[in-house]
Formats: sequence, C-alpha cells, structure tokens
Amino acid sequence: MFGVSKRTIRRRMQQYSLRKTDLYSAVNDEELDRIVSEIHRSHPNTGYKLMRGHLNARGVRVPISRLQESLRRVNAEGVYMRRLRLRVLRRRQYFVPGPNSLWHIDGHHKLIRWRFVVHGGVDGFSRLVVYLTVAGNNRAHTVLQSFIAAVEQYGLPSRVRSDKGGENADVAEFMIRSRGTDRNSHITGRSVHNQRIERMWRDVYEHALDLFYQIFTSLEDQETLNPDNEVHLFALHRIFLPLVQQSLDSFRDAWNFHGLRTERNQSPQQLWRSYREQGPEEDPTEVPEEYGIDWNGPHCLHRGTVSVPEVQLARELSDEEVAILPAPGVSVTDALRLYVETVEVLSRILD
Repeated sequence: MFGVSKRTIRRRMQQYSLRKTDLYSAVNDEELDRIVSEIHRSHPNTGYKLMRGHLNARGVRVPISRLQESLRRVNAEGVYMRRLRLRVLRRRQYFVPGPNSLWHIDGHHKLIRWRFVVHGGVDGFSRLVVYLTVAGNNRAHTVLQSFIAAVEQYGLPSRVRSDKGGENADVAEFMIRSRGTDRNSHITGRSVHNQRIERMWRDVYEHALDLFYQIFTSLEDQETLNPDNEVHLFALHRIFLPLVQQSLDSFRDAWNFHGLRTERNQSPQQLWRSYREQGPEEDPTEVPEEYGIDWNGPHCLHRGTVSVPEVQLARELSDEEVAILPAPGVSVTDALRLYVETVEVLSRILD
C-alpha cells in the first residue's frame, strides 16, 4: 500500500522507536467487553474476524488475543459453537484485473414474506461491499438508485454481472449507455454464475437479517402480525425498515474492514484502495460470458424475476394523519412497542 517493503517499514519503526502496540486503542477490558457486548446484541452470530471489522469501523483497535478473550467472556457458548461449524474451504479460482473491473449485483429475498428486499453490490476484485440497501419493492429503478449512489462513491465499474431478473434492467441500460455496446458492459447469467456475491448473502443473513426474521416470525406466532394485512405491513415497514438498514450498514462497514485470510489479512477496503492508488490495470476490451464466474463458489437455485407488490393502504394518508403516527425508534425493543402502537393508530384512522 505504501510502496515499500515490510522490512523497510520495520526498520523505520525501529529507527524512530515506534511500536505496533502504539497503534492500539487505550481501552480497558471492561470497556472493550461493553463495546463487544453491544455489537453482539445487534449481530449475535458474529465471530472474532468480523467483530474485529466492527471494532475497526468504530476506530477501536486491539490485539486479536484481547478480542478473542473478550468474546469468550461475553459469549463463551457462541465461540464454542462456531468452532464446531468450521470447515476447510476449497481455494477459490477467480480472476479480474483490479478494483472496479467487475461488480457483482444481486437481490436477497429471505425477508420477502414481509416485503423487505435487500439489494447488494460487491467489487469482484477486492470483495468490497459497494452498496447494501433494503427496500419495500423489487423495482428496477430502486436497484438503479442504489447502484448510482455506489458509483458516486467508488467510481463507475468497467462491467457488471447480475442474474437475468427484471429488477436489473435499469442498471443494464445504464452500463451499456455509459460503457458502450459489444464489450459485455453488463453480463447476465444464472444466479449460480454470480457466486462472488452469493457467498456473501449467507453472512448478510446470519449477521444482519436473522434477528429480524426471528422477530417477524415471533410476531406472527403471537398473531400480532399478518403478512396479508396491509395495515400490519405498513406499520412494520415504517418502524423496522430504518432498523434493518442500520443493521445492513453496520455489517457493510464491518465486512469492508475485516481481514481476508486469502489476502494476507488485508481488508476489502485496504485491497480496493491500495490497488486503485497504483493506477488502473489494463482492462480487456472484450470478455467472454464466463468472465467473473467463481467456479468453486456456492451454488444456488435460479430464482428468476421476483415480483414484490408495494404496501398499499386502503387510501392515502394525509400529512396530518402521518404526523400523528408514532415515529420510528432507535432500538429493537422500542420498535416492538412502536409497531403495535402504529397498528392501533392506523386502524383508528382507517376505520
């Protein structure tokens, strides 16, 4: 990243009496446990590598050994269960020239029963998450908005790979208009050929969405939530959509700052920045349809286009009526109460 060897860095550190420990945050065990416990409550399935990403995103840097000890104090049972699930992974065979050579975009539908759709984009070279957003629909324009916001932050990719779902049509048109035709500016294929982002969805669900899946299922079991009731869904989206997005933002930051074992423990953020600073790699003028396929990645069933009707009340609410609805809270505990209150207020308004 700095254009010098590790040996030179070590020599300079010794010359100026710099120690690696000087980079660590001055935080005692009690404060560290409090921060780790707070993150763990929002992301209960997080292991030490992703937890380190969460801490780095907050500007808290501690040795791995201290973090592991903190996790054992805060969640000893979870540490043990994660060890039991460890498996040896096959080495990935994947190649693109550099950052922004190819973005992989896709949608995630584990919360679709309640009409929440997550849209995401990953830089194939660095595995940097360029966007991760939740919406109450699966429209092409919604996907394009998230994509353009990522382009404004990270630059325009040379190519994009997605499945053939209609929700990707506007991004395809945008890429062809921006990058040109006859060069596979937008590559479409089956979902099984988009593994670079498919492999991330498992972590997104486990660390960012599973909590909400359990909450919504529990509300159904208590007969407090009916997914066929538009009033219930309107209240659910009003109260929980910001919290789901907040959870996704937290996961995105942790992911982008966590070390990758196959990349000498560099984070996606470090990989993306270091190679971008070196200047653009030579980008092929033409690529085959197989470009950017990770043949050893996870395989999923082809989903096709998924239609998600937007939540619609019996009539549109006036500004005065919207103003008396409970405002979204900042915690899941508040959200459960506010959801019930919102349903009650909406029911009175619409009766």
